[in-house]
Amino acid sequence: MKLLRSLCLLCGVLAAALPLHGQLLSYAIERPAVWTSSSVPVAGLAPRVEGQVFARHALAAAERDARPERRCDFWHSTGARFIIPAGLITYGIVAWGNPLLQEVNHGIDEYVREVFPGKARFDDYIQYAPLAAYMGLSIAGVDNRQHNLLDRTIIAATSYLIMGIVVNTIKATVPVLRPDGSAWNSFPSGHTAMAFTGAHLLFREYKDVSPWIGIAGYAVATTTGVMRMFNKRHWLSDVAAGAGIAIASVEAAYLLWPVFDRWIYGTRRSESRRRTSAMTFTPAIGVDYYGAGFVCVF
Repeated sequence: MKLLRSLCLLCGVLAAALPLHGQLLSYAIERPAVWTSSSVPVAGLAPRVEGQVFARHALAAAERDARPERRCDFWHSTGARFIIPAGLITYGIVAWGNPLLQEVNHGIDEYVREVFPGKARFDDYIQYAPLAAYMGLSIAGVDNRQHNLLDRTIIAATSYLIMGIVVNTIKATVPVLRPDGSAWNSFPSGHTAMAFTGAHLLFREYKDVSPWIGIAGYAVATTTGVMRMFNKRHWLSDVAAGAGIAIASVEAAYLLWPVFDRWIYGTRRSESRRRTSAMTFTPAIGVDYYGAGFVCVF
């Protein structure tokens, strides 16, 4: 008896559902479904609305496909730029508490005394060569597509200001005897810091113009550091720390530059104003006169 009742109930449900299913099927045929990006059919919309829905989802799908995949590239991040200077500074600091690195310092000093007993003071002059090249290229109008002459001047001034404060503060507070015994302000090397500041400025500003510009600057800066050791004025750890402080100072100046940029130009500075700089020098020679004209646009 129970089985018979269940079969009757099932037949009644099917008899009621089949007409409704037929009505829904015929309605869906008359009104085709619009498939969205989530694969859900939207039926019964007006033709204009259906077209708008389809176009909107098609546009979203195209934008999603064209959007570049965001990757966390550490080696091009701000933190990665401080790895090398941090390593150089760490070496310079650790060297005075590590017996093995102290032996390296004294071993290099003994070697240079044997192969180069005299002194060559040209390192007092070549320390400024990278800075001279940096400003010379700027004045000559070599376009790096990043900053104009005023921008580069401010960045350089900020870099040297940071470097000078850090180097001279350490020299005054950390007594380290020079290899020649002349003074207790050996750490870090100021000449090396001066040279590497200019060299790293050259690299940062003109690496897209030619990588050899930065390489030449680093070569001059390295020569300056080597000559400071050959002249018995600094240990290897002094030179390493000076180079590290210089590079870190330049990177800090570039991090501060957006703040100065807003102060000087405001938030609505145009790209043409940002990248426009020019300099013109015009000599004038006549029968009874001579002279020259000079125009510089920042």
